[in-house]
Amino acid sequence: MNKNSTIYWLMSSFLMLVLLCSSHGISAQNVTVSAKMDSTIIFIGGQIDLKLQLSQPEELELAFPLLTDTITGNIEIVRMNDLDTLSKENGRLLIEQNYRITSFDSGLHFVPPIVFEQASEKLGQVIQTEPMALMVVNPFEEVDPQKGIVDIKRPQDTPFHLSELYKYLPWVLGLLLLSGIVTFIALKFFGKDVPVRIFKKEEPIIPPHQRALDELERIKLEKLWQSNRVKDYYSGVTDTLRHYIEERFEIGAMEQTTDEIMESFKGVDVRDVKSIENLKQILLTADLVKFAKHEPLPDENDLSMINAYFFVNQTKEEEMKTLEEEKEEMLKSEQNEAVKE
Repeated sequence: MNKNSTIYWLMSSFLMLVLLCSSHGISAQNVTVSAKMDSTIIFIGGQIDLKLQLSQPEELELAFPLLTDTITGNIEIVRMNDLDTLSKENGRLLIEQNYRITSFDSGLHFVPPIVFEQASEKLGQVIQTEPMALMVVNPFEEVDPQKGIVDIKRPQDTPFHLSELYKYLPWVLGLLLLSGIVTFIALKFFGKDVPVRIFKKEEPIIPPHQRALDELERIKLEKLWQSNRVKDYYSGVTDTLRHYIEERFEIGAMEQTTDEIMESFKGVDVRDVKSIENLKQILLTADLVKFAKHEPLPDENDLSMINAYFFVNQTKEEEMKTLEEEKEEMLKSEQNEAVKE
């Protein structure tokens, strides 16, 4: 081999070596690996995920490290997922694999770099992840294996304080106010009357004649005139009748005299004229007792009470019955007639 041939061969070999080294260097630089944990602190026996990632060109065939049961002596693998390959731009692949890990030894555990051995051999360079550390915390004050299994502690009984609800009070009041405003606007919008007493139960309406009869019964049971309280007796009876006349006939009987009341009834259609005469007897007797110190006989006192009952019953407004009530009365009447027959 001459001198020129020797020089040409050396230059060619050097150029091939440079190209080969350059190729390995580019490949190594284009391959990246990483390892990341969800958290660096866990309770003893807790579980977190460890994710390994490999980013490489599509033309390379690199394998993940083979991890089976443990990452280190203190960190165990609970579950390993399948490889997940994702295509990226510029002809690159991103390969991921998740490991579910745990530890039952408290303390700070060092996780050395995870080496991708086959990738390191192909690229002629060590491909590995960054080192990590995992802190395992023991939340129990004392762990003594010699004591064996013990019962679970009962839940602690913590007292309840009203002060704990104070922070929610503005929200509750705000919601109540808002609901009230919305209800008011809705009722006004739809033409409904806004109830003044929303939270009070509506009391049944008692007709005037029933109130009058109940009051007369109360006066009767008090036995006022039997106790020499004749004036109180007639005041109670006449006041009851005057209130009844105002509600029933819309006559201002409380401010009128006996003659004025009798005059007012001339324009009222009363079905039983005798009832007006009974009313006149009561009012005149009461006037004599109040202003002339008249002392009626016991029969006269009883007559005044009887006439008061008679006046209310004969002048009361007949209640309108519904069709269902009339139907029930008819059925009861027919049943009574059938029984009599």
